[in-house]
Amino acid sequence: MIAFAGVAAKIPEGYLLCNGQEVSRITYKDLFDVIGTTYGSSSSTTFKVPDLRGEFIRGFDNGRVVDSGRVIGSNQLDEFKSHRHNFNYNPGYGYGPSWGPDSTLAQATYSWNVYMNDSAHTNAGGVETRPRNIAMNYLIKY
Repeated sequence: MIAFAGVAAKIPEGYLLCNGQEVSRITYKDLFDVIGTTYGSSSSTTFKVPDLRGEFIRGFDNGRVVDSGRVIGSNQLDEFKSHRHNFNYNPGYGYGPSWGPDSTLAQATYSWNVYMNDSAHTNAGGVETRPRNIAMNYLIKY
């Protein structure tokens, strides 16, 4: 597979667009012999090429234990690594509850209203987490 800087209408001979299209097992026999039905099939005479539209490719782990448990051709949904934001709070009484990575709530026998102003972190952004990128078509050789 290759990244292709051109538009789909200008795909060079010998390549197919990686758009999930279903193609003939006979016409594209060499490609079928390599990928089989890894990316799906709806009949015994066709197979699907990978659908890489809008996707990032990730190298197969193959025993490195960075992303174990995967198989060739599997996809992953988006994910954001688990993390937490810790803070300390003291209402000004000389004692009070404290939250942190290794602390527990203490002296919580009274109640108060807590108003927090998070000026260092604002809610901004879009609908996904992604690195900077350039859009290109992916092609697969047949």
